[in-house]
Amino acid sequence: MKIRFDSPKESRPTEDQGLRVLYAPGRRLAFRLRWYLILLLVASPLLWLGGRWLWSTLRVEAPARLLVPILQLRAFDSAQVREVLVVPGQTVEAGAPLLRLDNPQWRERLALLAEPDQAPSDAHGLPQRERQVLQEAQGAAERRLAELRRLFALDAATRGELLQAESVLATRRHELLQFEQRQLRVEPAEAVQRRLERQWLERRLAALEVRAPEAGRVLDVAVAAGEGVAPGLLLLSLERRQDVQVWVYLPARQAGYGRAGQALTLYLPDGSTRAARVRGEAHDAVPMPAELQPPFGAAARVLLVRVEPLEPWPARWRIDRLGLQARFARDWRRTLGLEE
Repeated sequence: MKIRFDSPKESRPTEDQGLRVLYAPGRRLAFRLRWYLILLLVASPLLWLGGRWLWSTLRVEAPARLLVPILQLRAFDSAQVREVLVVPGQTVEAGAPLLRLDNPQWRERLALLAEPDQAPSDAHGLPQRERQVLQEAQGAAERRLAELRRLFALDAATRGELLQAESVLATRRHELLQFEQRQLRVEPAEAVQRRLERQWLERRLAALEVRAPEAGRVLDVAVAAGEGVAPGLLLLSLERRQDVQVWVYLPARQAGYGRAGQALTLYLPDGSTRAARVRGEAHDAVPMPAELQPPFGAAARVLLVRVEPLEPWPARWRIDRLGLQARFARDWRRTLGLEE
């Protein structure tokens, strides 16, 4: 394509193929507007960059992000989801049941530990009958000794018979004592062990029911009924009833606006605004998130500044990771270098 700046239509706009035309002034203006339009299209990137630079000179803006406090509930043990009691968006109070989990292996072991309690009564009554026999033998030895002492006082029994009866009584008492020691040493220890294990299983099964540690709103349920979960697996996310956090990604060259107490304005997606102030000094430099990167902007590390909204935050814009725009009032004294 050749562009001629000495076109006959430019030098003689009133003539067209040797004829004089009446629309020459309008045609001259049309050619001029055409060149102005071409010049505008060619210079539009430069105009955009220049306008952006001028806008940044007049105003200090930085992207921001809203963070909603979220509590993630995870599984403590291997289990199976038996029932899901909530849905996303549902508001729950502290202590409300959210999920019911179950562990079939633990329940099977608990059933096995409960079987000895259902054994035949003869097996449970055997130690009691043995104790009764030993007690009867000891009673008979005591009565025999008492009778021999009475006869010995009447000179109707010898001292040897009396000593033999005392020896028999001592033997019966020793046998009963050994029996009691065996019961304390063997049977109660086994019973205590089974009871402690049964209590431990009951506590672990009761702990598998997931309850809300605090009041909030269910954001997401990551599992479904019938699924198996492993320790540490995310079960659901709960939005906490706390103030939202707003983090501003402030360019390093504007670090002076990141001082504690600095006023700013937050722009929401619908165009509404909320007054805010910087809560504390910036202590960290992070890469700019890709979704907040401005067009034609180079990747760079920016200052992460936390700000505090001074007005109530709208409930419908309480969305985690919502993109915002922060605008600071230009401090011309700092810009012109007049601030000490």
